[in-house]
Amino acid sequence: MAIVAALSGLVLPALLKARRAAQAAHCLSNLRQIGLAAMLFADQNDDRFPRSQHSAFAHGELPWARALAPHVGSSTTGWRELMKTAYRCAGDRRSGVLSYGLNVYFELGPEDDYAGYPATWRRRRDVPNPSSTILFAENNSDADHIMPNFWSSPGDAVDCAHDRHDGRANYVFVDGHGESRLFNAVYDPVRGIDAWHP
Repeated sequence: MAIVAALSGLVLPALLKARRAAQAAHCLSNLRQIGLAAMLFADQNDDRFPRSQHSAFAHGELPWARALAPHVGSSTTGWRELMKTAYRCAGDRRSGVLSYGLNVYFELGPEDDYAGYPATWRRRRDVPNPSSTILFAENNSDADHIMPNFWSSPGDAVDCAHDRHDGRANYVFVDGHGESRLFNAVYDPVRGIDAWHP
């Protein structure tokens, strides 16, 4: 009995660690699917990104989760069904909300009421550094977007689930590739790092 208990004590942490690693890998796969879907969407829409709920309805467009549904293998845009697709991370303990969010910088432009946006990045070709600019990330809010335009320090980044996978999170970039990174590798204003701002 003591041997079984000792073995359980050794095996259980390893199994939990393997499970968390599998969840993180599946999550990164989800984000890569979303990134590829956004590329397909842009190919069919004059190189434009889909919008989030932040601005989609005001422009008569579908929010990104519904707009990308056909490209992630969903034949429906019904919310309950979409929650069973690549839009959910197994490491996300919340229910009924998207696990991922669109970087809101791709919806901001000179017409918006935010100061400091003389350019607009609605099209892929307008993004100066596509391989180092985040398009989608793990979300920690009830919205379908993340608003780094309001961050002034890492403590402000409450809408990004930047530590969902053992202190790391998954990100997909404008060029479509995905990576798992520590948050200070994508946002650290003291060191001049901001992978969110195009």
